[in-house]
Amino acid sequence: MMNIRKADINDMPALRDLYQGTIRTVNSKDYTPEQVAAWAARGDRLSSLEKRIHTQHFYVAETPDKVITGFASLEDDGEFDMMFVHKDFQRQGVATLLTETIIRKAEALQLPSLTAFVSITAKPFFERMGFRVVRAQTVDVDGVLLNNYEMTKNLAT
Repeated sequence: MMNIRKADINDMPALRDLYQGTIRTVNSKDYTPEQVAAWAARGDRLSSLEKRIHTQHFYVAETPDKVITGFASLEDDGEFDMMFVHKDFQRQGVATLLTETIIRKAEALQLPSLTAFVSITAKPFFERMGFRVVRAQTVDVDGVLLNNYEMTKNLAT
């Protein structure tokens, strides 16, 4: 049974390790070693993570013994900014639980839709959750090009 709670500053080391570990293991099947290294290095930007914890609706999933298994965040404008699931907790419902939490928060904020910028790896999951591809794109991550997808989900009932 996973618990969802708001992230706090004390979570930062675990969030950084989870982020980097997921990219280096799970996302490495869809991206080159150079792309993985550039993307994972962004996890060292703790000031960026701290800002997100303070300014976004930022949630963590954790086990009853307080092991963080994933995290997700939402901007007030409807951008589903981040979602990562620990490499050892893939395909156990963590991403679904986090996504449902983000959707409920977006609905509470009366947002008409969500927008996410999704990795090749995460695209099938987001499609299952009702998101659709707006466009494929290439982004520059510290001088290294990565492919991802802009995806949206309408929330209006």
